[in-house]
Amino acid sequence: MLVFQELHNYLPEPSLPIIEKWFADYSFNLKITKKRQTKLGDFRVKHRSVKHQITVNGNLNPYSFLITLTHEFAHLLVWENYKKRLQPHGSEWKNQFSALLMELIINQVFPEDIKNVLIEHAKNPAASSVRDVALTVVLNKYNPEKEIIYLSEIPLGAHFSIHNKRVFAKGEKRRTRYLCKEIASNKQYLVHGSAEVVLVDN
Repeated sequence: MLVFQELHNYLPEPSLPIIEKWFADYSFNLKITKKRQTKLGDFRVKHRSVKHQITVNGNLNPYSFLITLTHEFAHLLVWENYKKRLQPHGSEWKNQFSALLMELIINQVFPEDIKNVLIEHAKNPAASSVRDVALTVVLNKYNPEKEIIYLSEIPLGAHFSIHNKRVFAKGEKRRTRYLCKEIASNKQYLVHGSAEVVLVDN
């Protein structure tokens, strides 16, 4: 189990007493991992003698780390409350995650720009924060260094640029490439899913 004091290195300071209160009544393993391309964090239900486990990528900035940790802790609470498998990101999880986010927002944990976007996000949270382009854009401002985002990771319809030049809208997948529309000309181009992109607010 990760010692709670170690979280001081990953979380914004105002969130620490809230997180400590949340965790007080639950027993689980919390692991900080290296960057993973496919996910920011995950939750695994306890199995036999192994406790519940939450993992979070350690490369995230403090606000992204906090939102991811809250996302996964909401999964744990849903499991504890219902004791059965439900839709992973169904209404039970959405309501629980929204309630946790609002507690953080009310306690002024986030800077104003993140707070404004997060209030909207909390109304109907997506299965992954990366799917919320506005939230991803504002969180990326707090990265200590450039965080690489790949075209394959962003949602359909999201606006992006390559090398900070032309702006495109992501379209449907065609094998390894995506049919994307250039906003200025309405022309369509095939762009590989592994292309490094910069999200642009629609």
